[in-house]
Amino acid sequence: MPKGSVNIEVFQERLRLAWSWQGKRFWLYIGLPDTIANRKAASIKASPIELDMASGNFDPSLVKYKPQK
Repeated sequence: MPKGSVNIEVFQERLRLAWSWQGKRFWLYIGLPDTIANRKAASIKASPIELDMASGNFDPSLVKYKPQK
């Protein structure tokens, strides 16, 4: 995985995002089944995380990236 990139993974038949930042692993569970449309949605969700890592604005609590209830 290239530095600063977020991978889309399938875990327990659901999509999640996985990446490393400052030597620590992170996962963000999308909770959607693995379909082409849902992979596109996961990719869109990954973009702001990648941008934040590149710009030094990454939120390691992940609050910024989780859906608001």
